[in-house]
Amino acid sequence: MNRTCLHCALARALRAEAGAIAERGLAITFTRSDPVWIPVSGLRIYRDVRRLLQRALAASVGKTMKLAVVDLRGKSHVEVIATVATAGGTRVLGCAFPRYVAGTLAGGFVEGVVPG
Repeated sequence: MNRTCLHCALARALRAEAGAIAERGLAITFTRSDPVWIPVSGLRIYRDVRRLLQRALAASVGKTMKLAVVDLRGKSHVEVIATVATAGGTRVLGCAFPRYVAGTLAGGFVEGVVPG
């Protein structure tokens, strides 16, 4: 199974948007988290995270953006969340990536297999 590091794709997306971020004078804070390996192509992660950053930049009227990777045990997905100040208050935007390989859920779970 191929897995991609979410943090690596996030770093690449931030580098790609660095010009727009600097132009807006936006400061980004990032909550530290452990590396997350997910079974999704790096290209898809990069594109989704970059779109998230672009949406957050477009919505922001403030000078800060907070990014967080939400990786909770037991959840079926991992989220990247961007929080920005808007004219009406605060807006939270996000994108999610599955922890499972697409197409495998129909096969059931190991807990449901009766040993032979």
